[in-house]
Amino acid sequence: MTKETRFNYAEIEARIYEMWREKGCFQSAINSQGVVVDEKKHGKNPYVISIPPPNVTGRLHMGHALNNTFQDMLIRYKRMDGYDALWVPGTDHAGIATQTVVKKMLDAEGIDYRELGREKFIEKIWEWKQKFGGIILQQLEKLGCSCDWDRTRFTMDEGLSKAVVKTFKTLFDEGLIYRGKRIVNWCPVDRTALSDDEVETKEGGEPGFLWHIKYLYADGTGHVVVATTRPETLFGDVAVAVNPKDERYTKLVGKNVILPLQERVIPVIADEYVDMAFGTGCLKITPAHDPNDFEIGSRHKLEPINVMHEDARMNDVVPERYRGLDRYICREKAIEELKKKGLLVLEEERMTPIGRSYRSKAAIEYRLSDQWFVKMKPLAEKVLEKHSELNIVPQRWNKVYLEWLHNIRDWCISRQIWWGHRIPAYYCVRDQSLKTKDQCQEACPPIVSETMPEKCPHCGNTNIEQETDVLDTWFSSSLWPMSTLGWPEETPDFERYFPTTTLVTAKDIIFFWVARMNMMSVHFTGKLPFKNVFLNPVVLDEKGETMSKSKGNGIDPLVVINGSTLEDLKHPVMEARPSNMKEIIKRLEKTFPEGFEGVGADALRYTLIYLSSSGQQLKVSLNSFQDLGRRFMTKLWNAARFIMMYVEQENEKGDSVSIDFTAHITDEDKWIHTRAQLAANKVRECFDNHDFTNLGQHYYQYVWNDFCDWYIELCKVRLISDDAVQRKTALHNLITAFAKTLIILHPLIPHITEELWSKILPLGDKNELWGSARPTTEILMQASFIEKRDIAFEEQVILERFECLKEFVSDVRTLRKSYNIKEAQNLSAHAYALDDAAKHLLAQSQATISRLAHISDLTVLKNRDEKPGRTVAIIHKSYEIYLDVSEYVDVEKEKARLSKEIQKLDNHIVSLNKRLQNRSFVENASSEVVAEQRESLSANKEKLQKLEQLLTDIASW
Repeated sequence: MTKETRFNYAEIEARIYEMWREKGCFQSAINSQGVVVDEKKHGKNPYVISIPPPNVTGRLHMGHALNNTFQDMLIRYKRMDGYDALWVPGTDHAGIATQTVVKKMLDAEGIDYRELGREKFIEKIWEWKQKFGGIILQQLEKLGCSCDWDRTRFTMDEGLSKAVVKTFKTLFDEGLIYRGKRIVNWCPVDRTALSDDEVETKEGGEPGFLWHIKYLYADGTGHVVVATTRPETLFGDVAVAVNPKDERYTKLVGKNVILPLQERVIPVIADEYVDMAFGTGCLKITPAHDPNDFEIGSRHKLEPINVMHEDARMNDVVPERYRGLDRYICREKAIEELKKKGLLVLEEERMTPIGRSYRSKAAIEYRLSDQWFVKMKPLAEKVLEKHSELNIVPQRWNKVYLEWLHNIRDWCISRQIWWGHRIPAYYCVRDQSLKTKDQCQEACPPIVSETMPEKCPHCGNTNIEQETDVLDTWFSSSLWPMSTLGWPEETPDFERYFPTTTLVTAKDIIFFWVARMNMMSVHFTGKLPFKNVFLNPVVLDEKGETMSKSKGNGIDPLVVINGSTLEDLKHPVMEARPSNMKEIIKRLEKTFPEGFEGVGADALRYTLIYLSSSGQQLKVSLNSFQDLGRRFMTKLWNAARFIMMYVEQENEKGDSVSIDFTAHITDEDKWIHTRAQLAANKVRECFDNHDFTNLGQHYYQYVWNDFCDWYIELCKVRLISDDAVQRKTALHNLITAFAKTLIILHPLIPHITEELWSKILPLGDKNELWGSARPTTEILMQASFIEKRDIAFEEQVILERFECLKEFVSDVRTLRKSYNIKEAQNLSAHAYALDDAAKHLLAQSQATISRLAHISDLTVLKNRDEKPGRTVAIIHKSYEIYLDVSEYVDVEKEKARLSKEIQKLDNHIVSLNKRLQNRSFVENASSEVVAEQRESLSANKEKLQKLEQLLTDIASW
């Protein structure tokens, strides 16, 4: 391996992943057939994650990569920590999304899916699913996800479909599902109803108009002015409403007005809902196209009039000249005609709230139609009683979640599409000429049954037809933690692994999915479906903007892993054609002229977790995967190569010296083992608390700084020693500390750590370098995570001593940099200890300090007065260092440089002081900005003191 200068991720990651699968490393104690296959695991506590099922149409995006990295880290950590860990994978049938994809495919072939018919179209979707539906799961394997793939589920599998039907029937029988004519959110693109949670409204609204329109009195005595944002719906007006307390209009109540453009007579009514301050205080009532108008119409027994088809084109109710027009074209034509007739009084610009479909992004219509609903309040009340048992991280999302539950509305669960779980409701059709649901229901109510009824239980008729609507995709998803484990059957899986333990998901589906899973689970089992909900950060581009195809700023995780040509990098940008396309293309051509060199899955995972320290928003660029992820993998790989090179050299020497390694351990060895223990404790704390804010920094600090930059350097003197005991003791501690390092790192970067584990184990065996510390497992994934323990007093002393050493060396290095003295230029130094830690350090580690700080002659002073002249001083709380730099410094030039820098810094400090003494600034600036300014002032004052000390030292020469 020492000849392999780089981590060959393409070969190693694929090989390692296949090995894990072959060895059954992803399995839990019970296999997918319900048979106990691991008695040892079976005696342990379960830890279960149900994957948020990606859409079967999906392709891996950066949000998936982050979410599944969190899940994989948790499941790997819990496996190593002795739990019977199970990660259940699967995909969602994604009703609207999948139907749209297959419809477009058929359109390209010149096939109209409606002419094909329902059954044939569904067959086409199943064919598509068999061919393409597993792609995203294969991509998750590429990421290193350790799911139990034998348990892969699909929301329309037979068992899961039975659970859906059972749930619908039970809720219907309990009076919690009902069918009614209601105003629903309607997507004219997908031609289906949407729940309130599937509608997005931009904060502050969108640019629009408020049109003030004359409605003439039917008796010809005048007119009233009505304000509306939707003149295209006036053809469905059935009244004009005013507030009964509005003295301007009390005399109008009971009069009739003529509906503009249609000449239909409608009444003026009084209703307290009307906002007297909005518009003119007169409200057009259109019950079929507004939920509030529908309620008003119901109170006044006004018949609703629907003026649009399902695709938002105007229907035959409207005047002939408007029929078939798109709603917005109709709006323009209506405004034009109102102007010509002198009926348009005012066109007022205003921001208007417009609901849009979360999927098609089309502006929704309010449409009156028959739909199926779930009564949510009774279900929400049960969940609220259990809320103390649920741990949501970050905690601030509890408030948002609870507010939604307290203000919940009934859930529209029917969708007017073909792909999905068909609603198990049946209609009695007595007369073949009367096949609409409304006409049938007048005679017999709908029959809800788990199987097709042979005859109508109300009248005995055998002509039965099933409901054509399907269920909202989120209905089946709400059962996911239960149905994937066999519910409603009492399977071995369900008995052992339900409730699950942790859900990792995005905050934007906390209502769509999380709350509804809680409702179904509590209602049917009396238990919450999971104990913990971790809401992962949102992945943004480097400028802090959300990633999307339309912006062309998305980063494909598979490009990061595998690499890409420049042309392939440019393709999605050119396809999206964002406004700044030229700028993006130019930046890609400059940064990646030869394309992007892939970094592998581990580097991608490390980068995402490291950047997650920013909190709930993670900014990432293609460069960051190379600058952070690949560099970290290279650092770890080179550390392993260094260790193995010396192990191989020692093995070649063949010295058969038997060594008691504990008798020859040094302080530096004790230090790295203590640092490893501290790192393991911190990583454990992050995983156990689902607080990953500082996880990346913990890994970096320990691996990069402590192990690679310090400990390996500290060991070099012993590694080249002629003393076999010193060499072998150093190697023993290097490989044992490195083994601990691999264990700590494994949950995050599993492939490279597994590969290095497989290399280092046999190497350490050849010369008995492991001693009694040899790991017992040949597969790192099956190793035990380091137990948490407190640091002993003696270890704390070692930590303080080595912190002193690191600061001593760093101070010398910093001073070298200040005077531009290269490492090759050795300095002589005198040191004086101010406390016991420094005294011990200077007595024990004089040679180590000299080598690391490139000091040719280090003299330890017994008395401060013995310090030599013509030196610069480093003053520390534990020591003083006096360095002779006179031969490297032009005194006059250096004095001038330092004076200039001191003056500049002094001016900056004065400016900062003035700002912080300004009451207006302190009171009006954010607390973060004020804290940042104070921190800057403190740091600059400290820097000024050091520069003044340097100037004083040089001036005395």
